[in-house]
Amino acid sequence: MSEEKDKELKEETPVTEEVPAPETEEKSKDCSKKEKKKKAEEKIEKLEQEKAELSDRLLRKVAEFDNYRKRTEKEKLESVSLGKASALEGILPVFDSLGLAMSAECSDEKYKKGVELTHQMFRSALEKLGVTQMDCLGKPFDPVFHNAVMTEPAQEGVESGTVTKVLQNGYMQGDKVLRCAMVAVSE
Repeated sequence: MSEEKDKELKEETPVTEEVPAPETEEKSKDCSKKEKKKKAEEKIEKLEQEKAELSDRLLRKVAEFDNYRKRTEKEKLESVSLGKASALEGILPVFDSLGLAMSAECSDEKYKKGVELTHQMFRSALEKLGVTQMDCLGKPFDPVFHNAVMTEPAQEGVESGTVTKVLQNGYMQGDKVLRCAMVAVSE
């Protein structure tokens, strides 16, 4: 009879869900926390990598812009310099003509004085623009600065290849040659 009572009790007792043991509950919470922590670390790592990439791109763009700025500034200065040089090349023959007029014989002293003052003013304006006259006489011939148009027999104490006469003055602006000097060179 005891078997029958056991059966009845089992049938009468409602089936309840198994309640997990406290140990398994803690393990599942630990796993969940570990997974969340792992995902968070992966996300942080991904964000740090993106940040590094963006920082690198920004630095490259800043350097690229700086190079662009420097290049355009250099081009601007070169353009201004070329413009000045071009204008000065056209003006230098006028300056030479004033020099010739100044050295010509003239009976009118006031006229001669006016030409000299004009020549002085012209020279001063050229100096303000950084134009200087080359000092060639007695110097060794240099094809960068001189244009040899004739040779002369060597004189005593003068080495071969030395500038003996300046037929047309040469001019420079800073370290740039505006016009080579036309010279005679000793043989």
